[in-house]
Amino acid sequence: MSALAAELDGIDLGDQRLNRRARRTLAKLGDKPTVSIPAACGGWRETRAAYRLVDHAAVTAAAVLAPHIACTVERMGAHPRVLCIEDTSELDYTGRPSMQGLGPLNLETRQGLYLHPTLALTPERLCLGLLGVHRWVRAPGSLGQDKDPNRPLEAKESVRWVDGYRQVNELAEQLPNTRLTYVADREADLYDLFVEAPCPEAAADWLVRGQHDRVLANGKTLRQHLGEAAVLTETTFERPASHGCKARTVHQEIRVVRITLPAPRRPDRALPEVEITALLASEPHPPAGEEPVEWLLLTNLPADTPEQALEKLQWYLCRWQIEVYFRLLKSGCRI
Repeated sequence: MSALAAELDGIDLGDQRLNRRARRTLAKLGDKPTVSIPAACGGWRETRAAYRLVDHAAVTAAAVLAPHIACTVERMGAHPRVLCIEDTSELDYTGRPSMQGLGPLNLETRQGLYLHPTLALTPERLCLGLLGVHRWVRAPGSLGQDKDPNRPLEAKESVRWVDGYRQVNELAEQLPNTRLTYVADREADLYDLFVEAPCPEAAADWLVRGQHDRVLANGKTLRQHLGEAAVLTETTFERPASHGCKARTVHQEIRVVRITLPAPRRPDRALPEVEITALLASEPHPPAGEEPVEWLLLTNLPADTPEQALEKLQWYLCRWQIEVYFRLLKSGCRI
């Protein structure tokens, strides 16, 4: 059995004919990911069958992905630690005005939809597969409208991060011998996410890049508190060239504090205080004319030793693999 056949073996669209057609169509599209459906199918009969397939009410993204996700979860069970990485990317279809069901991206003139997948991989960056894909379309004319600052989290686009962490928590119950760690970038710096599992004994750990410089109970900001902490350890690495930046050696100092965050006020709920670990990896002496390389990381896990701190930093750097996934979709598969 081929790798693709094994991945789709459990597909269930409610009809064996649909299942067989889905396997054949996905195999053809997988063999030629950069071409159109007619070009991949190689004939009008197969093309018509492919369009009928995707038009069928039972053929949803969730149903097609379900067997792959099941295979991903099975692969995860063979590893002691798995990182569950989330991020958002836009799919821009501005150049296809006849396409229905689109909404504005960052401008009303740019039309498309948003993709928010969860990717599972090991700390050694072995990709195990997808755990889910959340998609949404903004309502036409919604950009620039005043929004109620007191609206509940469930009414905000940012709820996708909290929902993603909840799903990872639920999955952790199926994998008692595998520790899951949710990893996300600055958009996931949400207090509502932190209180979902404030202690290391929770079902899944979390590690997010900090965006907000919160004020602590002593009146100092989080960054001020970290700046007064002693250097726990140091690290040196080679940063590759990217986005107009030259390749260079980066030397960082790592400071770690364990703190209690005061609970923010919410009009619809009362939130508890939460104890977290904050880790600041900063570059004290960048070359002249260069921006310092710095990461503020927040986690429910301890980082009391140099080894623990460096481990958390390496986990966060694995987040780049989801950017590789987006590049494969857009440049490799022409999505």
